[in-house]
Amino acid sequence: MKGKNIKKIPHVSGIDALYYFAQSGGNYDNYYMNIIDQIEDKKAEFTALNYAYADNDIIITINDIDVKYSGMGRDGFLWFNHEFFRVGFKDSEKSQNINNIRVQLNAIGIYTLGIKSLVEYINTQLLKGSLLSTNYFPVTRIDVNMFVQHNFNYLKKEMILSKKKTHSANIGERSTGYELETYYVGKKPFLLRIYNKLKELEVGSAIKRELMHNYFLINGLDTRKPIFNVEFEYHREFLKQYNIDTIEDALERSQSLFELGCDLVKILDISSLTEAQINSSNRKRADILPIWQYISTHYDSKEFMQIATPMEKIERISYRYSLEDARKPIKRQITRLLLHGNAPTLFYFYELLQNSKEDYELRQNIKQVYKDNKEDNPTFKDDLKSYSNEGLQNFEKKLSKEMMGIDIKDEQYDELLHAYNELHDELVCRGLVEFPF
Repeated sequence: MKGKNIKKIPHVSGIDALYYFAQSGGNYDNYYMNIIDQIEDKKAEFTALNYAYADNDIIITINDIDVKYSGMGRDGFLWFNHEFFRVGFKDSEKSQNINNIRVQLNAIGIYTLGIKSLVEYINTQLLKGSLLSTNYFPVTRIDVNMFVQHNFNYLKKEMILSKKKTHSANIGERSTGYELETYYVGKKPFLLRIYNKLKELEVGSAIKRELMHNYFLINGLDTRKPIFNVEFEYHREFLKQYNIDTIEDALERSQSLFELGCDLVKILDISSLTEAQINSSNRKRADILPIWQYISTHYDSKEFMQIATPMEKIERISYRYSLEDARKPIKRQITRLLLHGNAPTLFYFYELLQNSKEDYELRQNIKQVYKDNKEDNPTFKDDLKSYSNEGLQNFEKKLSKEMMGIDIKDEQYDELLHAYNELHDELVCRGLVEFPF
């Protein structure tokens, strides 16, 4: 494929990332203070529980959308992560020459909702309490890309024709030898990345891997064969040279940006050159590599731009705590045990897992009993009040074994729980139990 004319090759064009500012309005300070208050409340809650927490343990809700706090960046913004985007807010009194809100769309959000739908969702739902003063959203970065069914592992510096002097490559070890994983040309504000997309997905989240594999299959790319991503990263200072200022400007001119990148960086077919010619100015006379010629003339984002999710069909998007999210706090607790000379065994973790699952399932069953049962059980309240201290400590077990068949009306729930709490509080005051319900 390096040296032959290419008639057709599976590929799909798009936009892999989009960053922008949002201009805030008159209610922004109240909006910002609500965010600060939520962060402080979470910190106070963790402190009261004597829980050693990190920034990303703090999850707050902004206009019914859950986001995970990731701390204050060097830019002075408080940053929050979401599965579909990243957003930053700053104090309006600081760095007044910069907009107060920054947004970064990620690939999962773009390929799930569609880039236009995601932008609309963020600007009209997440940011609605900030009373955006205008519809002015200055773009700060856009990555235009093409996934192509081609293996670029043969790339080397001698093949690159560009005024950009910065080159680097990541090489991965395989059972068959060493292979190129990523090739970089240039640096901010203009950068080309050519990388093995399937290899990148191997170390990413399972959700993103499944999403992208489906996307490739729908667009005719075979995930059993190499798929590389050709991606141009443009930053604001570069974009402004071409009068690209807003999100709309960048999206409308995505094809022009991709073609511009292919012109600024060319890949040459040096297969017909001698070693001496490769290392001389004659290298510039080499033909453009056919695959690069194909890529530079086949970018088309029209179909990509049509991917959209109507606002009325986008449900509340909440943060979902995953196994990967739990890994870090669990590791911190294990480290604390080791520092204190307590090395947990596999049996310890197994027993802890079983107990946690049983407790969770029991509470879910209890909730379901209260929710589903419709008939009176007039004797239960008296039975509950007659429990001894020992009976109280076995309350959950008794519920799980004896109550699953007892019907309780919905309106009895509060009375029932109140009766239990009265008994529990009395026994706690007497120092007889330390058993929380």
